[in-house]
Amino acid sequence: MVPPFSLLTEAWIPVLRANGEADLIRPAAITDGILDNPVVAPAWGRADFDAATREFWIGLLAVACGARAKDAAWSAWFETPPKPAELDAAFAPLARAFVLDGDGPRFGQDAEDIAGEVVPVSQLLIEAPGANTVKRNLDHFVRRGGVETLSRAGAAMALFTLQTYAPSGGAGHRVSVRGGGPLTTLLIPGSAEARKARAAQELRAAAVPLWSSLWLAVPSRTDGEPVPERVFPWLVPTRVSDKGQPTTSDQVDPLQAFWGLPRRIRLVVEANPGGRPCDLTGRIDPLVVRSYRTRPHGTSYAGFTHPLSPHYRTKPGEPWLPLHGQPGRIGYRHWVGLVVDDEEGKTGRRPAAAVRKGIDRLLDCDDPSVRLGTRLIAAGYDMDNMKARDFVESEMPLHLVGKAEFRPYDHTVRLMVRGAFEAEFILRVSLKQALAIEKGGLLDLGRGRFWERTEAGFGRTLEELSEALPGAGLMADTPHHPTLEQWLRQLRKAATEVFKELVPVEDLTDLRQSVAAERVKAEIGLDWAMRGYGKLGQALFDALGLPRPEAKPKDAKPKDGKSKDGKSKDLKTETKAKKAKGGRT
Repeated sequence: MVPPFSLLTEAWIPVLRANGEADLIRPAAITDGILDNPVVAPAWGRADFDAATREFWIGLLAVACGARAKDAAWSAWFETPPKPAELDAAFAPLARAFVLDGDGPRFGQDAEDIAGEVVPVSQLLIEAPGANTVKRNLDHFVRRGGVETLSRAGAAMALFTLQTYAPSGGAGHRVSVRGGGPLTTLLIPGSAEARKARAAQELRAAAVPLWSSLWLAVPSRTDGEPVPERVFPWLVPTRVSDKGQPTTSDQVDPLQAFWGLPRRIRLVVEANPGGRPCDLTGRIDPLVVRSYRTRPHGTSYAGFTHPLSPHYRTKPGEPWLPLHGQPGRIGYRHWVGLVVDDEEGKTGRRPAAAVRKGIDRLLDCDDPSVRLGTRLIAAGYDMDNMKARDFVESEMPLHLVGKAEFRPYDHTVRLMVRGAFEAEFILRVSLKQALAIEKGGLLDLGRGRFWERTEAGFGRTLEELSEALPGAGLMADTPHHPTLEQWLRQLRKAATEVFKELVPVEDLTDLRQSVAAERVKAEIGLDWAMRGYGKLGQALFDALGLPRPEAKPKDAKPKDGKSKDGKSKDLKTETKAKKAKGGRT
């Protein structure tokens, strides 16, 4: 007889170790070999499963070890991680909540053996075509039939991923605690080894143990040990929502945010006499899952603040809502809202609690390499109602400084980001003028290229800033002006390059004179604005916190050889030649 599958004692999580080898471990083995060959990442081969696995670990640590995540106790485990045996002992009291099959409570499933609609196991995958789509034969882009059999390990992670990120699933099929496709942000601290590798141009994410990121994000608990029945909803009768009744964090433990049960599901576990391998992992399990039963009206969550998600609100005083994934990569333009609070309240966004707490923890670290190598990872589904358009995952460097330098650092970086938005606006205005267009097309292309072109430079500038601040002697909110001046030069260079790529000026003589004149005028206007002249230029310098330049001299002539009237000497000469030949200018 095959014993029940325990997610705490079975080695079921695929991971990657620092030396590049794959491994299969139980949750407590996250610290096994951490000194010589640590676990550095989940390795399911699916970005959504990897992201959900990180959340699984953080949620488990929050419930079992939240009392150890306070101040000095947190630092002790960050500097000297616990042994797997110590984690096994901490997880043991939660054992009955982490059994996937068998006669008792089932992990992530309805408390009762529901008799509902039977659907193929592929429907656990968020990107899978819905039942109605398959029935109408409309699954053209994500075809049916790719996943028909899952091992219990694969089914467990597919189930947890669905319950954690659940999108709208039709009438009565509830979304996750954070709604469909929430955005998750985590900090990845640096390490001395990572800094050495970076200097040798061999930096890999594998240099930082996964434990460091997970433990950095674990919220501390000050109100005693959690009650499992209030944390894990499958240990008690399901809080159904057939009459629309919501479940709030006042009615259950707030940590249920990690373990939500919006979908009423019971996996159908059956024998695998033919040894059919799992379609996701390739593993052969004596028991497999090919279908599950489901009913509508699972738990409808409201008012939860999830520790791993940034939040926003449309107006002051309104409740905070979790941010969701959007098309495109996450980059430094999202700094305010993902890394630091919006102090002015203009965007109505604030970082995830785990990021805010993580930064505070890192500022207190004695090892500067931990702070200087810090990165932020953001991941989540880009959903269009029930349809998954993409799974977005991005990283950006933070290069945090010490507590004494953080205020000047924070103020400088905010000004850098604000200045970049003004530079992008100047570029967009110039492109509109030059190309006589109002939206879409080349304007969107120009915007995307500008942010991509400045992304790497932003990271380098942060690193240089973090190295310069300790000796700069700045106080409070005083920005580092040399950094801002250098950043302005990078913004000017990027804006100019993108403009010239999208607005050809080599063949102006083949255009009507009015069109050619507008292009030249737009290019000159871009150059002047990026140097601080005119209303747009003044706004740029104000955003960067730099002093405005002196008024532009009336007889000023740009360095590119163009005259005051906005036309280049070459253009005037070529235009006259065209007219002399009777050509069209």
